[in-house]
Amino acid sequence: MSKQRTRNKSFLIRLNESENETLEQKMKAVGVSNREKFARKMLLDGYIINVDLQPISELVRLTRNISNNINQVTRRANECGCVYEDDVIDLLAEVNRLKPLLAEAHREAIRLCKH
Repeated sequence: MSKQRTRNKSFLIRLNESENETLEQKMKAVGVSNREKFARKMLLDGYIINVDLQPISELVRLTRNISNNINQVTRRANECGCVYEDDVIDLLAEVNRLKPLLAEAHREAIRLCKH
């Protein structure tokens, strides 16, 4: 008497040479030699991370602004030997705007790493 398969549905996937090579490398990296087992695990338990990079773009923009302003203050300090209090206050305000964005980016990175 033959044992009936518990998995009686099939799924065919076609790969080109490059994709097949990538698959083989990934299987080797995790120590799996059975393609069907690897594919089933990835199809059922794998996930795709879709990251919104807009907050990172804002961080980059603010960092560039701060960098430019620091350079201007430094240039003025070198030229006349003084730094204006208003310039320092403006720089501190820019840094304070950057802090919560950095904290949020950090929290999001940690959250993504835990999945």
